[in-house]
Amino acid sequence: MAKKPEKGGAEEKPKEEEKPFENTPSELDDLTHHELRLMFDRSAEAVLFAKNIQWRSVGSSLIVMAVFIALVMFGTPSEALANILGVATIVLAGGVIFVLTLYQSWQYNEISRIVELEKHFSTLYRKIRDVKSRREGNFHRYTLLLFMAGVEITGAGVTLYVINQVL
Repeated sequence: MAKKPEKGGAEEKPKEEEKPFENTPSELDDLTHHELRLMFDRSAEAVLFAKNIQWRSVGSSLIVMAVFIALVMFGTPSEALANILGVATIVLAGGVIFVLTLYQSWQYNEISRIVELEKHFSTLYRKIRDVKSRREGNFHRYTLLLFMAGVEITGAGVTLYVINQVL
């Protein structure tokens, strides 16, 4: 006979029995485990370093573009200087986007190394690590990359627009 739902809600479903978690420690000897942890730490630092360089590259180039805008707005630039600043803006933006993709590929390589290293850690470590999916992490990384490239392209577009308006 089916259970009738109680007054305020739907029928309760029986909870699945959760299996108790059993941690399986790393099978590595202490020296090898220490070496892997050192490699892991270095790779994690490299990822953070690369991301830092990406943001600094974008910020620095935007400052240079702001200087270009200030030069043409508050000075009396010749047409030749305006052309040089326009070309420099395009080269700068292209160079920064190249650097962004170069450092993104470096991050990918370091993250791949981390994934391989993590296979040798305990099951508890892997359970905690899996709280955030790799797909979500990749989505965040590549969204930031596209955002940085978009900011760079926008900055170059604004700079070129101002240079052309002043002439």
